[in-house]
Amino acid sequence: MKSNFVRLQILVLIIYSLGSFISCNSESGMERKLLFELALGRGEDQIDLIQMANVPFNKKSRIVMKDGLIYIGNGNANKVMEFSSYGDILSLYYNPNENPEPVLLTNTQGEDRSSNRNAYPFNFKNTGEIAITNRNHLLVEDTVPDNRTDYDETTDSTLNRIVLRFDNKGNFINFLGREGIGGTPFPYIEKIEVNNKDEIIIISRTIKTWNIYWYSGKGSLKFTIIVPLDDLPVPAEGNYIPSLETIFSDRTNNAVYLKIDYYNKGNNNLDYTMSYLWTLDLNKGNYSKFIRIPELDISESDDIPGFLGVNNAGKFFFLTYLSNNIFQVMVLEENGTVVSRSELKMIDDEISYRDLYLDQNGLLVALLGKFDKAEIVWWRSDRLPGVQDEDS
Repeated sequence: MKSNFVRLQILVLIIYSLGSFISCNSESGMERKLLFELALGRGEDQIDLIQMANVPFNKKSRIVMKDGLIYIGNGNANKVMEFSSYGDILSLYYNPNENPEPVLLTNTQGEDRSSNRNAYPFNFKNTGEIAITNRNHLLVEDTVPDNRTDYDETTDSTLNRIVLRFDNKGNFINFLGREGIGGTPFPYIEKIEVNNKDEIIIISRTIKTWNIYWYSGKGSLKFTIIVPLDDLPVPAEGNYIPSLETIFSDRTNNAVYLKIDYYNKGNNNLDYTMSYLWTLDLNKGNYSKFIRIPELDISESDDIPGFLGVNNAGKFFFLTYLSNNIFQVMVLEENGTVVSRSELKMIDDEISYRDLYLDQNGLLVALLGKFDKAEIVWWRSDRLPGVQDEDS
């Protein structure tokens, strides 16, 4: 009798432990790690995300990860910070007229850059998107002076953005405009990307078009592709109204991916119907293929999948809000087959500002601004089943 009771106790303990394990893992679905936190402010290792109540942010703050290092552009303070994955600040590019004198870093004025932890003053006007090349050159969106701003009547857009280039020692190299080095300003810049060949892709947009400018690593223009919003591709099987959500470049090939949502008119409303991912071949200048993005495998959410980008293995990543601060990461093969679905937790009502970045391996890193601090976190989506090539 006593032996049976002991067995029953052990069985109950196993069931309880298994239940706790399942509950714990279903809360996130993938490994989440808080890398470090930033205090709010204008110090060299702080971030300015302070805003007036009920007033949206009108300056960009961006996060990028390269080779384990974290780069954060802070538009409110006109600066770019480089951190280790433990939160140690390694370098700072900053406007000295808007930021206090650095204390933790060696302030350079071009003559002494021998330290491994330097602060580089530069008179940024309005920093925005950032990117890092394979040679660790920093790319920063900025605006030109008012007397160099132009206006394009055909697209009803202001042309006032450029992309500044700095080498890995903090020296300013030159800037990119539409034609290449020293070119005329861009319209609004949506994103700056760098592929595995160290080529620079600048994606901008106007009211009427999205524009893709593709440069060699040295800054010479290779492609200019204009995507008119009134001539987006649509599926052949219906009469749909397309809406372009975003564009990402391929990391190896001369191609970009357009994520387009489709709507039907009904009862004086536009009803979401489906989403497609179209491949635009830049060599041929046409849409070479497309896939339909699968529906969610649950019915609780009516959110539209957001496109996060593509990894080195050519897998496509999407993020969809489910419910109760739970999101789903869905990964697709090139042919549209679902490779993986996994959940992550992000408490939205605590977040006042959010920026996400998918690195070349498929790891998802985030800048999460809260009322009293900012968190830098990642989710190991690069370890989800099937997201890497077998020989990676």
